[in-house]
Amino acid sequence: MKVYLDNIIYSKVKNGGVSNYWYELTKYLQNQSDIELGFFEDDLAQHNFHRGRLQLEKESIIPSSTLPFFSRILPVRLKTDEKIIYHSSYYRGLSGAKNKVEITTVYDFIHSYYASPLNKVMHNFLKFNAIRRSNGIICISHNTYNDLKKFCPLKPNQKATVIHVGVSDDYFPILNFDTYQNEFLQRHNLENGFLLFVGGRTNYKNFDFVASVLNENKDLKLVVVGGGILLENELKLFSKESLERVVHIGSAKNEELNILFNSALALLYPSSYEGFGIPVVEAMRSGCPVIGLNNATMREVAEDSALLLETLNLNDFNAQKNKLLHSSFREEVISKGLHESKKYSWEKCSKETYEFYKTFDDSSF
Repeated sequence: MKVYLDNIIYSKVKNGGVSNYWYELTKYLQNQSDIELGFFEDDLAQHNFHRGRLQLEKESIIPSSTLPFFSRILPVRLKTDEKIIYHSSYYRGLSGAKNKVEITTVYDFIHSYYASPLNKVMHNFLKFNAIRRSNGIICISHNTYNDLKKFCPLKPNQKATVIHVGVSDDYFPILNFDTYQNEFLQRHNLENGFLLFVGGRTNYKNFDFVASVLNENKDLKLVVVGGGILLENELKLFSKESLERVVHIGSAKNEELNILFNSALALLYPSSYEGFGIPVVEAMRSGCPVIGLNNATMREVAEDSALLLETLNLNDFNAQKNKLLHSSFREEVISKGLHESKKYSWEKCSKETYEFYKTFDDSSF
């Protein structure tokens, strides 16, 4: 089976969940003896953290455009009569291959809900065209699949499946902190019991609520991981006093994020919408309670192991936070999270993707 993977995501971001997904899938497929792999990518791909961890043979790489705008718009080209599977990491097409099966992974429909009109039109033009021309569609959650049916219904001859993404084995409960782990916390002037916020801070992530929580709770610190530097309008969300209790860590390796999860009172994840919400599963796998907003994805991914807020209300948050101060209740929440997180692994995600490829037998071309 010849499979061509389009590494465009590595050229668009330096890190992040989608590029991590693509790295884990590639690593798995490299170990399958019945697959011959080829890759489309440009020189910018090397700036991505996860791409830097991959060992790809030079002869397997087909150079693609480095033009920032046109690299998304224009399809890559492979002139061949062979039967191939083409899977792009981010909605780019392939021309020239007469006998191809095109696979698209759909991560979310955030743009359909929250993007500005112009960004929504541009993004959905690329995404919906990728979906419509694809033989197979992979959705990373049932919530994303339901949105797919709502925004871009499938044709009768298309196959769609739900394959949950995974979580790294780098996340686990730390029973006894070693010297490095203690030094990492000391370097950032941290002790146990802070709130943790991970990822982007765009509008639907409700970072303003996170700030209001810190303004209200004078005894807590807040650790913000990723998402770029705190902007002026974000800094203004905090009182002068509470801003002194904010620690921003620009990026963290898995082992460092695992230390933070193990030390936090809770991961605060008030996002209104997620395709999957990898930090939620990473937290549960690390033994960190999650306080999040009650929405379809949170219910799907965490089930009854997260503490869910019906609305972004400070009284509701404080009630859930106070529950976690009781050791027996906290241990119960952690136990549920550890159990739930076992459903998700990169091995399972990649294997199910590989099996999905194989459902497109000769008669499908």
